[in-house]
Order: sequence, then C-alpha cells, then structure tokens
Amino acid sequence: MLVARHDGGSLGYTTVRLRPENRDEVLALIEAVRVFDGVPPLSEYKTMRLEGGLDVRERVARDAQGAVVGYGQAAWHRGSGDNTGHWAMEIVMAPEHRNQQATGDLIRSLLHDVARPALLWSRSNYVDEAAALLGWARKRTLLEMRRHLPVPELDTSLSGVRLASFRMGIDEAAWLEANNAAFAGHPENGDMTRLDLEKRMAQSWFDPDGFFLAWDGEVLVGSCWTKMHEDGSGEIYIISVIPSWEGRGLGRGLVAIGLDHLATVRHARKAMLYVEATNDRALGLYDRLGFERSRTIEAYVPQLGLGVEG
Repeated sequence: MLVARHDGGSLGYTTVRLRPENRDEVLALIEAVRVFDGVPPLSEYKTMRLEGGLDVRERVARDAQGAVVGYGQAAWHRGSGDNTGHWAMEIVMAPEHRNQQATGDLIRSLLHDVARPALLWSRSNYVDEAAALLGWARKRTLLEMRRHLPVPELDTSLSGVRLASFRMGIDEAAWLEANNAAFAGHPENGDMTRLDLEKRMAQSWFDPDGFFLAWDGEVLVGSCWTKMHEDGSGEIYIISVIPSWEGRGLGRGLVAIGLDHLATVRHARKAMLYVEATNDRALGLYDRLGFERSRTIEAYVPQLGLGVEG
C-alpha cells in the first residue's frame, strides 16, 4: 500500500487509501466543508459515488493525531466516440489544513492510483494553488451562471415539435440515445448509460414533471431537465438538442420552458446552470437570457514527469 508522509514542525500528514470503516469520517468532513464554504465541495458525479464502487479510487489525508482532514476521489469517465476516457479527480480539505503540502500530497497520492489521462477539477483557490505548485496545466474551464427569476417577457413557444414530460419506465432509452447524440465527443456527457440515468432518477430532487422532452413524431429531438436545490434555487440541469435540429431555436425554447417551470411551478427565485467556457453558442444564449457568471471551476492536467513523485 502506497503511503505518503510529510512531517513539518508540529504537523504530520499521512495519505492512505480509504477503508470502508472510515467512510463515515469522510462524510462528516464533506458536510463540515459544505457548511463552512457555503457550497458543495464535490461535483454531483463524485457525490453519487461516495458509497464507493469499481469506477472510483479514494484516498484520505490524516493529521498527526489520526483525524481525517482531507479526501480525494478519482472517478472514471468512459468518454465517447474517439475519446478514450479519463480519470476525473477532486479534492476536499478541512479549512484549517488547506496548506500546499497537505493538499499537494493528497493530489499526488491519488494520481498514483490511476492511469493517465487524468484531470483535476478545482472548486476552491487552495486546489488551484496546489495544482500550480505541482506544475499542472489548466485544461478546461466550467462557468457557473446565475440569474433572478422570473424572466420578463419570456418566449416559451416551440414550433414543429410536441412537448411532453418524461415518463419513467418508458422514455429512458429514447432520452439516452438523444442525449448521447447531442453530446457526442463530450468527455463526460456523451456516453451516459441506463445506470447513470437511474442514479440521477433515484435522487431526492428528481421530478419527472420538470423533465421536458421535445418530440418530432416518434423521434426525441431535444430535452430540458430541471432541478431544484435545497436552498430554493432552480437549475437548468441538462439541456440537449440532437445535431439535425441544431440552429432551429429549439434549445432556446426548451431553456425558456425550463425557466418558466422553475419560476411559476416550483416558485424558484433564482436559476443557475453550468456551461463550458468554450461553448460560444450556449454562452450567447445564456447571455441573452440575462444569466451572469458567478464563479469558475477549473480543470488541470499533470505535465509529463511532474506531479507524481512523493
């Protein structure tokens, strides 16, 4: 078993693979960090894998007294098309232990457990700083965008399609086919499986009435999946349009329908979404709808020969 140790004055850190009997300590750490930071410290994809599984690698950092002060998870994304897949890593550190040595040790040790390619997602400045010190390079930027609801004079009209809510036990296969076509080549969203969908449908927030499907006859051509958060805000969770329907205004109409549902049915007063910083078409739409950038989430890749020693 690979163990990384660092002794610095009165602080000593040990980084080891997570044992099942220590999972409650990790869950307590994640909840404490969520309360302290005011935002979830892990992405939804990682949170759904906190119970462990074959597609994850997990490590914890312990302080000199043996307390769990850090958690790292690497989850496998299969990729789609020519994309061969990658390991996506995220790190959570207790606020009082967010020093560069402890964070860097946890990143390096987690990288030892996975094969390249690997991607480190950062939701906090201390992870950005550790990645920079390790010599990792920024690869992708995800933007979180927000706006107040309702949207004045929102046009929810659609033409050429039939709108319906998602039917559990009926629409899964059609949605997976359309979603994967819409996100073909995307490193995370282009190869969603029935299990991936069912994991999301099993979440407490899932509401099929807020999951809108656009049909051209018997062909599903687009969808807008909305989500409510515990703080009362709503999210445009997944918006997709198959390639042959792009450029017809379907995406704009579906987003508008989702925003209207969040405001008038779920009574949300704020809406949010995530979008790749390089997706100019989507950014243009969200800018026109009055969304503003609220924060960025960066992704880093290790440089050859850097960030793996120790």
